[in-house]
Amino acid sequence: MNKYLTLLLLAAVMISCSKPSDIIEQRTFTVSLDTVQVDSKDEILFLNYFLGVSTLDPSQKFLYNLNVRENILEKINLETLSLDTLIQLEREGPNGIGSPFKIIALENGGFVFSNNYTLRYMDANRQVTKQTTLTREPYITDLLPSGKSLSVQSNGISNDGRYLAGLYETSEMSDKPEGIVWFDLENNTGKLIQTQALDFIRENNLTLELEGQIRGGFSTAVFFEPSQDKILFSPTSRNMLMIYDLAADSLITKKYDSKLTSNEQKPGEAKTITDLNEFDKLREDLLKEVTFGEWELDSKTGYRWRFSKELDRTIGEDSLIFKTVVTAIDENFELLGEAQLPQDFVFPYSFWIRDGMPYVFLNIDDELAFVRLKPNFGND
Repeated sequence: MNKYLTLLLLAAVMISCSKPSDIIEQRTFTVSLDTVQVDSKDEILFLNYFLGVSTLDPSQKFLYNLNVRENILEKINLETLSLDTLIQLEREGPNGIGSPFKIIALENGGFVFSNNYTLRYMDANRQVTKQTTLTREPYITDLLPSGKSLSVQSNGISNDGRYLAGLYETSEMSDKPEGIVWFDLENNTGKLIQTQALDFIRENNLTLELEGQIRGGFSTAVFFEPSQDKILFSPTSRNMLMIYDLAADSLITKKYDSKLTSNEQKPGEAKTITDLNEFDKLREDLLKEVTFGEWELDSKTGYRWRFSKELDRTIGEDSLIFKTVVTAIDENFELLGEAQLPQDFVFPYSFWIRDGMPYVFLNIDDELAFVRLKPNFGND
């Protein structure tokens, strides 16, 4: 089952402006889309939650998807587009994986399972070799100032499972974050980085308070990509990427200019809402504004890809039509281009990159499929 569409992406590259004869070179590339379906071999694969608890292995050959209800790890061969094996895991016990929200496949054949509070490291023999509870480790808790904690919503783990970075903040949703924290989970060390660079993420923050108790909230999230020497991070509310150099103690901010969406959400004030209907209405209004997804690294090219969405138009009283845009940057974080995708392309909350192609999950009549974006940079 295939469909094909070619989209032209344009990125202007300034060569020089020092002489009247200098020009702006237009760099172009195309992206074709096709749909491929996976042979499940008569097994019922777990397609809930948009494959939110899944991971690509370092070889980019296999996708591991966790059936969180049955604790079964589904190993999908992306070369043959077929189910390889089903791996039964345990939830409880010495080799239990708990209830993970995230999974990472490691070079050694093992995995990291994370529920945002606890990391469980499993080797290739399916034995849990290490468990790290972020709220209990002295090298974490002693580093954080009194009354501050690591943000559950805004943190990230490196693809080798060794580094973690995120915001540290108070428990009050309306408070601005104190800064960024970075941890080496292997050597049990960390670094605290005070910064006001992310103060804006509390703009438009909504807190739901019912009968004097905090019942929920809605705010900008920040995606983190930590490594040994750098921390990359970006918010959902602005068209940007920030790079912090740990050794140099310096921060570089790359701001991008989109021709297809707004470049940031309209700034407002944090609000505490005591009426559920009002909270839902304000949240729905914010969801109509531009939202930027996570930058996903292609380890083979060094390029990063990201999807964004914004309300395009309204049909009638309540039919909302959103636009979805794909953006690419190079290994130096410079813009390669962007393109608006077809109207039926749904903004993906997770995707994978294999052989230079973003793979986006698609459910076709309860069968696993992927939409693949195939870029052509002109000299390929």
